[in-house]
Amino acid sequence: MKILHTSDWHLGKMLYGRSLLEDQSYFINRVFLPLMEQEHPDLILLAGDVF
Repeated sequence: MKILHTSDWHLGKMLYGRSLLEDQSYFINRVFLPLMEQEHPDLILLAGDVF
């Protein structure tokens, strides 16, 4: 079984009054999703905060 464990994305967090959603969207679309297509994990474990 292939497991991908990731954490502390802090989705929706503001940093010094600036939203990180644009950066997080870029990461998800350009890094995370292509990695999922390449690796085909059986389980994705996302442990962390959602704001």
